[in-house]
Amino acid sequence: MPDNLSSANAEGEQGAVATAVRELIQGVRAGEPLRAGGLTLVPLLPATEQVKRHSGYLPLEEALRRNLVTITEQARATVPELTATSTAETPVVLVGGEQVIGGLQNRVLNTTILVAAHVTQPIPVTCVEAGRWHDSNAYSASYDAGAPTSGEGAQQTEEALHAARRFRSEEAAYAKLRHMHAKAVTSSLSSGGGHRSDQGAVWGEVSARMMSTGSFSPSNAMDTLYKTPERANKLKETVDELKRPEGALGFVAMLGSDVLGAEVFTDESLADAYWEKLARSYAVEALDTDKSGEGDAQNGDMDATAINVGEARLLADALAADIQVHPSPGLGKDARLVGRHVSGAGLVYDGAVVHLSLFPEAADSGEGEAATTPTQRHYGGHRQTTI
Repeated sequence: MPDNLSSANAEGEQGAVATAVRELIQGVRAGEPLRAGGLTLVPLLPATEQVKRHSGYLPLEEALRRNLVTITEQARATVPELTATSTAETPVVLVGGEQVIGGLQNRVLNTTILVAAHVTQPIPVTCVEAGRWHDSNAYSASYDAGAPTSGEGAQQTEEALHAARRFRSEEAAYAKLRHMHAKAVTSSLSSGGGHRSDQGAVWGEVSARMMSTGSFSPSNAMDTLYKTPERANKLKETVDELKRPEGALGFVAMLGSDVLGAEVFTDESLADAYWEKLARSYAVEALDTDKSGEGDAQNGDMDATAINVGEARLLADALAADIQVHPSPGLGKDARLVGRHVSGAGLVYDGAVVHLSLFPEAADSGEGEAATTPTQRHYGGHRQTTI
């Protein structure tokens, strides 16, 4: 009987998570599209007040700025895990694909995590800077050269080194990388491997993007794709035209008539905090597609019908997808959407979705597969193309 009860409780919990995800998808409606060149963001507004909530959760960037959370290397540093320490009175949100800069190398978060108040916990990450495994801070040189090795001085030196390895939050991985990364984590979870990504594939994708855009970094850091002056200016110009309208809980991003993905929150304050960062992750795709000369995706004059079809179809595909439920590294449950035309990842806590990402899939990827090849889906003209 206890086993039966345990099984029933697990099934009930999984059903509640799936219900929360589907209620959010059904509970949003399209707003007036925002356009900047070939990139369109379709705001997702609450269709009813029931879909909204005020969680009070802190976004990572704000929590770091207020010194309420620190992200550091583990005591024995390892590539796929960092440590989050919170002194905040409320949970802190770390969004999947969000980048943290510093430490021994830059990383991106493998999934959306809600770090509880007053805890220290490991967080799964993936490296996006293949050529560095040392402190970016000049402090490391003095530590190696002449730091005391015992006594009070050694303790102070160790504390200073630990402080030097703290991370800050900047950007989110560009959309194609976030898509590929999320699918790899879904595949790992499905096979019992936990929240692990495909590190080699991530390095390969970043390297290919750097090469195709003529970007250079001594350590092959993804961050360079956002920070070279010309690219930074173009990204700013794009995102400045895509301000979040009041009430929006997220958006569907489209490049020409190709759907790139969607981001949704139930808390409007979190949507506001992450809007620009996530919009920039899609603006990178617009910038780099412009460079590649793909004419259809550059067309900023697509009609409203194509936009409406694309947005509606992505959400409809998400509603039809299977939802796999896994334990989260922090609070709540990790929900993974796996379908013939869509993949996605979200975090559900306290009966509501904290954050949900959706990405389109080509039909030939197979129902229920967790393949790692990102796609754009051209809903307006019923064609599909692989990035």
